[in-house]
Amino acid sequence: MIKEVNRACKKLNDTLGISVELPNPKKKSLKKAAVCNLIVGAGLMAAGIILPSKSCAVLGGISVISSAVLRKESRNNVDRDGHSLYN
Repeated sequence: MIKEVNRACKKLNDTLGISVELPNPKKKSLKKAAVCNLIVGAGLMAAGIILPSKSCAVLGGISVISSAVLRKESRNNVDRDGHSLYN
C-alpha cells in the first residue's frame, strides 16, 4: 500500500513539477505503530462498552483495524532477499 501511495505522489509531483518526498517507514516503525494502535483501540473499545458513549467503541474498532493493516504492511515490505523495500 505504501508503494502505491508513493507511486501516485511521484506521478503528481511530475505532473505539477514539484519535488515533495514522503518518508518511507521502516519495518520496526510500522510494528511499533501497529502495537500502539492496538493498545489504544482496545482501550477505546473497552471504554465504549463500559461508558454510554458508543462512539468510543467505534473509534476503538477503527484503531484495531488500522493496527491489523499496519501489521500486514510491515510483513509485506520485504523483498525476496530479505531487504526492506522502503529503506
